[in-house]
Amino acid sequence: MGAWRVFGHGHLGGTDRTEVDRLRRACEAAEHLDLKVELDEADHLDRPIHFLAAAADEVIGYAGLTAGDEAEACGMVHPSWQRRGIATALLAELRGAAASLERESILVICEDAAPVALAWMQRLGARLESAERRMVAPLGATAASRTGTDSPLEVRPATETDHNTVVAIIGEDFSDYPGEQRLVGLDAGQLIGTLRLTESSRRTMIYGFVIDERRRGTRLGTRMLEAVMSRLRADGVPEVGLEVDPENIPAVRLYERFGFETVTTYRYMRLAVMQPAPPGPGPAPGLRGAER
Repeated sequence: MGAWRVFGHGHLGGTDRTEVDRLRRACEAAEHLDLKVELDEADHLDRPIHFLAAAADEVIGYAGLTAGDEAEACGMVHPSWQRRGIATALLAELRGAAASLERESILVICEDAAPVALAWMQRLGARLESAERRMVAPLGATAASRTGTDSPLEVRPATETDHNTVVAIIGEDFSDYPGEQRLVGLDAGQLIGTLRLTESSRRTMIYGFVIDERRRGTRLGTRMLEAVMSRLRADGVPEVGLEVDPENIPAVRLYERFGFETVTTYRYMRLAVMQPAPPGPGPAPGLRGAER
């Protein structure tokens, strides 16, 4: 195997997305992962947040950074090219990109199925901040009702007139990404919950599923989830996924009743952007991304 190089983009075009998706499939097949890569992310100033390692015309590594306040990071290296310094170079670029975004730290997403990556982050001084289960359910042609004798719940796309009510339910203002679809649930005409649907090359994902705090404990979550699943099934969606706090046992049990199974657990490791100074005299080495 020959030389490789790393280059960055503010957003990913069609060809690069195809190559990164091909790389993702190879990495997931080799280590039974479910990588959380955000290929739709883009920086409004077009600063590099996507980094590709390439040898000749083949993409052999990728790392990306979300442009929001949390600066989540996920990366991968083709199994045939591991232990050649590619992951280290990609991480240096991520740290440099985070510095240019004026972030003091990044959240590196590791999986329990990849203990080597988790141990590497720990050696670098990263600390565990939180964890999430990714759960996935197939959507067959039919499914038994789980709401019993409860009346159906209406689910529809959100409109501009729903904005203030949704803000009150989720507790903060929001702006959905292009390509996302926000749904709201209504009980007897009253807006009682919301969630977002995003598409990936593998499945439809549910994010931000929230029921009005004043109406919780009345099976509205169950009824809304069933309505959403029925809507996706009618649209021909083959598989749906979501993420949940492993300690939120009631939510985990709800999803399990709908056929969701855990496929991976993510560990969010908080890593400082600036590397600690080495012992002894002399300046600390610079970061390639920051220098560039």
